[in-house]
Amino acid sequence: MNARKLLSVVSLLMMGAILMSACAQAATPAPARQDALAREAAPPAAAPTMAAAQPAPTSAPAAPSASGDKTAPGAINASPFRQTRMIIKNGEMSLMVADPDRAIDLVTGIAVNSGGYIVSAKTWLQDGFKYAQMTMGVPVDQFESVQRQLRALAVQVLSDTASGQDVSDEYVDLQSRLTNLEATAARIREFLKDAKNVDEALQVNAKLSDVENEIEQIKGRMQYLKDRSAFSTIVVNLEQQRPTPTPTPTPTPTPTPTPVYWMPEKTISQAGDTLGGILRALGDLSIWLAVVVLPIALPVVAIVAIVRYFLRRAKKPMARSEVLPQGGTTLEVGSEKPGA
Repeated sequence: MNARKLLSVVSLLMMGAILMSACAQAATPAPARQDALAREAAPPAAAPTMAAAQPAPTSAPAAPSASGDKTAPGAINASPFRQTRMIIKNGEMSLMVADPDRAIDLVTGIAVNSGGYIVSAKTWLQDGFKYAQMTMGVPVDQFESVQRQLRALAVQVLSDTASGQDVSDEYVDLQSRLTNLEATAARIREFLKDAKNVDEALQVNAKLSDVENEIEQIKGRMQYLKDRSAFSTIVVNLEQQRPTPTPTPTPTPTPTPTPVYWMPEKTISQAGDTLGGILRALGDLSIWLAVVVLPIALPVVAIVAIVRYFLRRAKKPMARSEVLPQGGTTLEVGSEKPGA
């Protein structure tokens, strides 16, 4: 077998492996994918060593049982859907807490008690207030339970976001590709044994290296998906609660006296307005007297005049006679004397 035929056969084998992978991806039924996923995507039996190296604070609240005890109070049970699916979950929370130092200890305790671990943590001061950011990895079946416990630590939950990505189909596809590529690599190794010279061996070995490199990439991706779906990431931002400011009374500003200037035109205008008001009042009074008082007063005045006239007539003295001693002339009292 010459080198050209050998390379042609190897190329055909690689193309056949790729086509078989595509056909297996399209033809694999859903139950088969779920069974393969249940075998490959089982969560690790123990938490990473980083979690074991961090002690849980004594003040941390008790986390729900990691064994999935449905009778535990407040426990959030894993969904049956999780057993056949690979879900990558991520969450981020911003919490306002009264004591950041105590909250950091409690967050660490929640992560460790749930079977997880702290990935990173940092604290800093800003404007005299303490802030902290903690990133934790927790088992995917404890994701919701840990979120609920973290919310209970806050005086106020400033923000809370969660996201999930289903990578089950991608994992099954990678598994099919890996099977086909491993079979192709085994055939190429058989051809490598039949190489007649060094040149043929080098060419076949180059093809084998390409296939093995792709196999390692697929294995790395599959391992990444398994790890990320087994442990979810939660980023917790802690912010110290600020005291409520006491309002200070605002002093009442003292009014500045406005300087008074003499303005004759304003005085004339005010005087004209006053005179007009007086004239209008006198005119109104005259109308009231003419319309209301005069018709009533005229009869009263006439009656009073008539009464006075008759009274004066009644009081006028009657004429009486008076005898004078000289000459015996009789005079009427009240009449003029003769010759007077």
